Amino acid sequence: MEEVMEEVMEEGMEEGLEEVMEEVMEEVMEDVMEEVMEEVMEEVLEEVMEEVMEEVMEEVMEEVMEEVLEEVMEEVMRK
Repeated sequence: MEEVMEEVMEEGMEEGLEEVMEEVMEEVMEDVMEEVMEEVMEEVLEEVMEEVMEEVMEEVMEEVMEEVLEEVMEEVMRK
């Protein structure tokens, strides 16, 4: 009877440990995935912002250059 109880206890402990380990691993994986996703999103956002800023700067520079050229041409034509 004692041996049976020991076996039952052992099996119960093993099952309990397995469940605990599964839960811990799930939580760890969730945390890891959250952190990874945050980092990935930050990197993606940084890259997108860089590209957007580059495009905006290009457009602004083009407009400024056009205006400057127009003004220069007007000045040249006046002379």
